[in-house]
Amino acid sequence: MKIRGRILRGFIAAFFVLAAAVCIAQAQAPAQTQTPAPAGPWKVYFESENQRYYYDSTSIERPGKRIVRVWERIVKKGKGDEEFDKVKSLIELDCSSSKYRIIATKEYDVATKTEKPEVRSDGEPWSYYNQESILGVLYDNVCFEKSPSGKVERVRSK
Repeated sequence: MKIRGRILRGFIAAFFVLAAAVCIAQAQAPAQTQTPAPAGPWKVYFESENQRYYYDSTSIERPGKRIVRVWERIVKKGKGDEEFDKVKSLIELDCSSSKYRIIATKEYDVATKTEKPEVRSDGEPWSYYNQESILGVLYDNVCFEKSPSGKVERVRSK
């Protein structure tokens, strides 16, 4: 019985030391920088429980027949209205065939609280996406234009 008591006291002591170490580590951990919700051209196009997806309405380009290029921003949701940058991507969508490719990405470095250098992916192959996916929602937002009469139309070559 005396041995069991010593072992039990040893486990309890180890538990308290571990709990104290975790508390100290959390207190010393750097806080993640909060970025304000995008203002102006960034528009929400999809939201999940943990993330929010934006596209930059002023960045939309139409470099070719039925091709749309747009910057996308993905943020991690925090408490309340808090948001933390994760990544920005320049995406090309082929509006006629449900294909996309990523042209460039900018990841957010939590440690330095800055954007990492842009990574360009020239000549990437096209990949298919499902119209029911998040990219399908982006397609719905950028592959259609309003005509002067206010009617929504598919993107045509310009």
